This record gives sequence, structure tokens and C-alpha cells, in this order.
Amino acid sequence: MKLSEDWRLIQWRAVKAVANNDVSRVIGLVPLAGYLILFNDEIASLTSFDTIAGVVGGSKNPFFLDAVTKLRLVFFGSLFVFFSHVIYRVYGPLVLDVSNDEIDFSTKVRESFTVGEIARMEAQVFERTWTSRRPDFWSIKDRVRTGPKLAGFRSDVRSGMLNAHGDYISHLAREWWAGTMHTNRPARLAAITLGLVGYVFLAMPALDISQAVLRDMLSNF
Repeated sequence: MKLSEDWRLIQWRAVKAVANNDVSRVIGLVPLAGYLILFNDEIASLTSFDTIAGVVGGSKNPFFLDAVTKLRLVFFGSLFVFFSHVIYRVYGPLVLDVSNDEIDFSTKVRESFTVGEIARMEAQVFERTWTSRRPDFWSIKDRVRTGPKLAGFRSDVRSGMLNAHGDYISHLAREWWAGTMHTNRPARLAAITLGLVGYVFLAMPALDISQAVLRDMLSNF
């Protein structure tokens, strides 16, 4: 059986770290305020970072980026991060709101999922369209697992099912988790790309200001 796994950086768990954090949740406000400043010529012309860097009189400009470029980077960086967050909220798997890793998810499945929920999970994993992800689920002593085990269990015999197939259910949950982290590849790529580019844009003005301030401090020694 051929197994397939995407690079971890483009799986949904990594996408969540970039697109669904405290910064990405509030950064949508920045473009709204930035629009009023960035595209208002009168305000933009008054914007200056010289004071922060200690520039006085006719001193040489210590910045690599001018003020308007910095504002544009902040504006578009915030916009990209915001779009990344929106894509994640629309297409990201809801299971990430329950658990952030497969081991914890496997434990929660055994502790709280119903027989029906586990059976539906198993049915998904054995669909023809499912792409196998974890060899420890599919390979059993040189044999390949070929079919479900839980279809016949009633909802009132959950404890019996867990006693009989506890390890199998743990591996099943981890296989299902791994598969879910690979859903909707275009959305994952769009979210991670927009998010990373956005953060780079946001970092550039801060780095430019930092180097100017640092150079000014060192020049005074």
C-alpha cells in the first residue's frame, strides 16, 4: 500500500499556527485604519520616523525604506495575514478546535466519542477516496488491513467495543487525524503563503526602524 504525507509545514496544524493566532485574529483592524492613512496624501506626507531614529537637521537618513513604503508594508502585510485567517476559518478542519495533536485526539476519541462517531470515522478511513497516511494503522505483521471492524457494534456496548478494539481505535483515530490534516490542499497552500508573506511584510518596517535606532545608539558611544 502506497502511503502519502505532505510536508508538515503545509498541513493544517502548521497552517493554524500561522493563520489562527492572537495576531491574525485582530490584525484585520489594521488595514481599516491603515487605509485612511496610507491613501490620504496629506497624512502620509506628514508621516516621519526620523525622530525615532534620532535624525536631526540635515543628518543622513538612516532608513533603507521610506515612511510611505513602511506604511504600505504594514497595510498589505496586515491584509495578507487577515486573508490567511479568513481562509483558515472557512476551510480549516473543526477538529483542530478540539485537539492540536494526534495523540491527544486519539485519547479524546477513546474517552468521549460515541460508538456512532467512531464508526463514521472508520467508514471514512476505509472509503476508496481515502489516502493512507500512517503505516502503523495499515500494516499488521506484513499484512495490509483491508476492512472495518466496528460496523456491528451497537451504541449501548461502547465499553465492550473499547475493551475489544482499544488499540485499533487509537490507531484509527490517529490515521483519521492525519488524513484530516491533509484536506483541501489549495486552501492550505493559500493560507500558509499569505500568512508567511504577510508576517515578512510586517517585520520589514520594524527591522528597518530597529537597525536605524541601533546605529544611532552605537554612533553616540
